[in-house]
Amino acid sequence: MRKTHTLLTFLIAIVGILSVNGQVQQEKLIYHYSVMDAMRNGVYQGDITVKTLREKGNFGLGTYNFLDGEMIVLDGIFYRIASSGQVTKAEPEREVPFASLVVFSADKEYEISGITTIEMLQKEILSRLPSANKPYALRIECSFESIVTGGATKLEEKDTTGIAELMKTRPLYQKKPVSGMMVGFYNPPSFAAVDLSPFHFHFISYDKTFGGHLVSGTLSSAKIKISIDEKPGYEIVLPQQNKNFDKPWPQQQVKSSY
Repeated sequence: MRKTHTLLTFLIAIVGILSVNGQVQQEKLIYHYSVMDAMRNGVYQGDITVKTLREKGNFGLGTYNFLDGEMIVLDGIFYRIASSGQVTKAEPEREVPFASLVVFSADKEYEISGITTIEMLQKEILSRLPSANKPYALRIECSFESIVTGGATKLEEKDTTGIAELMKTRPLYQKKPVSGMMVGFYNPPSFAAVDLSPFHFHFISYDKTFGGHLVSGTLSSAKIKISIDEKPGYEIVLPQQNKNFDKPWPQQQVKSSY
């Protein structure tokens, strides 16, 4: 049997969150396996499987061991975007070094129009968040005139090149036009070591044939539907018996991107 994972729970106090005996309900938290600073320092091997992660949430994103594809989780299905760009369903036994998952339940939904760039979209979302200091899961139904997404190429097990360096030569996929779902999170600046801040988005087309980490794009004039799920904090589980995770890291400063 696998060794029990070390559990660190970070709670952000909020008013009105559903609770039992004064405690925040576990299913309301963002379940985070590992942290972005680990990826920044070349930790690409985890000891948790897709099968186990299915119990933690039905919506989210991440990657697979040794960067063997990007992860998108939508409606409880774990998708994998291979380095070729092909979209498949991930095997239950496939292991994961980094993931962010929630049981998605929208607290607020609205439609907007007249948004043409990702920067405009992010600014609009920020203006509607109840607080910039709390995390949110974001599901966005939209259409792009053109979009570029990023993938990942499987590494050798001993490769510990930092993610920022690897992203300079990551595979890129372009498509136009395409409609689908942006799956992601708003993470407060105070949690930039845990995940990308302020936003981390992956994209998957409605027909499930195209996806990846959202890099750039031009949105169409069609209406955009935004669903926001406010979260009280993070449940953070760290990899165990991992020498690369346990050793001192050369880079542990806050960054806002890969």
